Amino acid sequence: MKRFSLILMAALFVGILFQSCEDDQSSLADPRDAIAKSWRVSDSGSPNVFYDVVITKDASDITKVWLEGFHNYGGAKIYGTLAGSVITIPQQEASTQEYSVDGEGTIVSAEKLTFEYTLDEGDGPVDYTAEFGEQVSVKKKVLQ
Repeated sequence: MKRFSLILMAALFVGILFQSCEDDQSSLADPRDAIAKSWRVSDSGSPNVFYDVVITKDASDITKVWLEGFHNYGGAKIYGTLAGSVITIPQQEASTQEYSVDGEGTIVSAEKLTFEYTLDEGDGPVDYTAEFGEQVSVKKKVLQ
């Protein structure tokens, strides 16, 4: 009976150990995956105008994301760093050198981000807010 108890305890220990390993693997998922996609954006500078911003993951820094098309500047890229649900945009000049920007974004949900930022296009800094919504795909209807 004593030997059976030892075998049972060893089996339980091994089962708990493997379960713990499974949980650890799931916590290693890249947190940027939830926001790395195309977003539909409206900002306080042009509230009735919508444009696209594409967020991509940096290849070498697990906290860094790239935002292309920010503030409706098509090819311009800026970067932000992700910590929890906050995306920090440090003071920087856009890749096209059309503006400088800094600010902060919040992941509200899987379908919504909000940003508050200051942008300077050469004539002084202006404060903005922006709302990023999930991109809606449009299916083409084939006429027969």
